[in-house]
Amino acid sequence: MNAHEQVQKLKGDLLKALERGERIEKYYREFCTKRTMLKDHDYDLVILAEIFVDYYTSLETAFVRVAKFFENSLDTAKWHSDLLERMIIDIPEIRPRMFSDQAYSLLLEFMRFRHFRRYYFQFDYDRDKMDFLEKKFLQVLVLVKSALNDYIEQIDKLSAK
Repeated sequence: MNAHEQVQKLKGDLLKALERGERIEKYYREFCTKRTMLKDHDYDLVILAEIFVDYYTSLETAFVRVAKFFENSLDTAKWHSDLLERMIIDIPEIRPRMFSDQAYSLLLEFMRFRHFRRYYFQFDYDRDKMDFLEKKFLQVLVLVKSALNDYIEQIDKLSAK
């Protein structure tokens, strides 16, 4: 595969991440319309937790593709946090940063939550914490969508050089 084809493949991976994010957002919006029926036993929090985890995991897949395309290595010791940190680093003449510091902060919350969700197997979520994450989720949806679209444009410019 030549360089142009590789860039197009990366672009396709990022477009797929955008598509997955939009599907998850659509699911979230539909869930919100039926949510009151589920609040009695905190079932809504279990569904919300899965939405957050799926959203972050789908983004992390895109981050891996970007890191491998440009740097081709990840530290195995704490690769999840290192990977996210790489997305805010601008590497001159190699690749631009993907996210703002604000988006990074929000994504960090979801990475931490996913870690908690995957390793502590609880269904008794703190409603206040979940309300906080939901507010952050609505913010991150906008920031990530914009950042991914901008990044795709920047990749196109880099490949044109």
